[in-house]
This record gives sequence, C-alpha cells and structure tokens, in this order.
Amino acid sequence: MKAAAKLGLEQFLTYRMHVLNKLSDRGISERYHAKLDITLPEARVIAAVGSFGPFSIMDLGRRANLDKSQASRAAEALIQRGLVRREASSEDGRVVLVSLTSEGRALYRKVMPIARKWNADLFACLDEAEKASLGRMLDKVIANALAGRE
Repeated sequence: MKAAAKLGLEQFLTYRMHVLNKLSDRGISERYHAKLDITLPEARVIAAVGSFGPFSIMDLGRRANLDKSQASRAAEALIQRGLVRREASSEDGRVVLVSLTSEGRALYRKVMPIARKWNADLFACLDEAEKASLGRMLDKVIANALAGRE
C-alpha cells in the first residue's frame, strides 16, 4: 500500500490548516475582545478598510476573509458605534462603500499592533529561515489552489 493511502485525517493539509486556523482565530479573538472589546470579524473589517479601503460590502468580505453576511453584520455593528461610515460610491451611485471614521482610524492603530504581536507570537517557534521557507511554501500552495479553480 502506498504511503499516501495510509494518511490519516490528521495528516491532511486541509485538516491541519483548519485546526491551525481555529486555534489562531480563537487566540486573536480573545485578545481583541479583552483589549478592545471588539469581535474578530469587526477587527478584520477595521484592518481591511484601514489597510485597503474604502470598500463595498462584497469587496470587504473578500479582503477581510469573511463571508458577505459576516462582513455586513460586522460593518453594521461598527457603523452603529461610529467607527465606520457608509457613503455612495462616486463612480457608481448604486454602490455603497464603507470607510473608517476618525474614531475608526484610531481603532485601526490599535488593532494592527495586536495582530502583528499575535502573528509574531504564533511564529516564534520558527527561526527566520523556517519562517521564510514556510511563507514561500504557502505562497506556492495558495497559487496552486487558485490555479485549480480556473
């Protein structure tokens, strides 16, 4: 029997990535809640809009790695708190964009250091060469997965 046929579930890349994703989301979510009293989806919206925005809700979902309903709910909660605002697109009046208010930009400046620290802590078990190698490998696997969707 081939070695690949003997792989258990815990050896599949997708399973392992899912486990890592859940552990990572839980860890960063706890930090955002404790330090800023925001949810992970809200933090992702703030980070995405602050880094790349303004966006439509659909684009926001893609950039924040949230489904459209999660992005919409998080944006709405942030709008209610005065951290994000809605405005019509100057290019297409039918499209509504979300952008950060001045309070939202201040929150963005708090969200990003927490994200950077969590990322550094998560990868602290790797040396610099391992981090670089893992980054290259993930880029290749992501490119391969994207190519398979075309």
